[in-house]
Amino acid sequence: MPGELQIPNWEWWIVVYFFVGGIAGGAYFTSAIIELVGRPEDRPIARMGYYIAFPLSLVSAVALIADLGSPARFWHMVVYSRTFLPMPKWDSPVSVGAYALLFFGGFSFLSFLDALVETGRLPWAPFREKYSGMPRMIYSILGGLNGFFLASYTGVLLAHTQLPAWADTPLLGALFVASGASTGMAAIALGLALTPQGVDIGESWAKLKQADNMAMILEIALLVVMLVWLGSAAAPLLSGLNGILLIGGALLVGLIVPLAMQFRAGFQGVKASANVTLVTSLLILVGGFIMRTVIVMAPQGLL
Repeated sequence: MPGELQIPNWEWWIVVYFFVGGIAGGAYFTSAIIELVGRPEDRPIARMGYYIAFPLSLVSAVALIADLGSPARFWHMVVYSRTFLPMPKWDSPVSVGAYALLFFGGFSFLSFLDALVETGRLPWAPFREKYSGMPRMIYSILGGLNGFFLASYTGVLLAHTQLPAWADTPLLGALFVASGASTGMAAIALGLALTPQGVDIGESWAKLKQADNMAMILEIALLVVMLVWLGSAAAPLLSGLNGILLIGGALLVGLIVPLAMQFRAGFQGVKASANVTLVTSLLILVGGFIMRTVIVMAPQGLL
């Protein structure tokens, strides 16, 4: 009815889509930066990001399709059913997001294969000498841009709705980018800690932890400023159980505690053991999931 708020009724599949897509985008974007400015010694970090990004892009697609209720609805957002030609709707954040996910899936697949070839896990690699230089750089850049967009657009998508807790702040996109970066790097650190080589990669490890710390500090600042900016519109996010989850779970347990643990191991985390890395990475990932759960579900009255 006119004058009534339109509630999209986005539930758990969208929470999973936002969370997993953010990790995938953040992990790939981190790897792409290493591709551009890193050293050969940093390659294990870049490869771990590629190993994480492609499988999670598939999980994101499954979650989005599950929320839509039918694979056909997903394809109708990217192709015209009568001609089967691409049909982007630039005024539709959902259509733009579907294309970003599609392109990101393609680029992350190329990087995933490249990492398998580089480590000898995929022995059949025709024309590798043709694509291991500049082509690798090009699709890493394009994939990194799509990953950055994928991590941020979910926040922008929420801001296009009428719900005050989403629409009354311009910071949701930036907050989701920072969260995608912190959770993406936490996933990379967790993956490296579980490998036989572990976290013994010298200066490269210090760079990763330093970047992760900076992303968490930025995320804390953005979350606090966003809540202050929203004022009374933040009530659904801060009342009752929602407030306990957002402040106690996402902010305290998911950001401040792991940040303090990493500071204790030195700002760059160089003294952190594999066990400390496992704990801090899991806390960051759990905190990122809680934050998206509260931000997506609470304003709709679903939590």
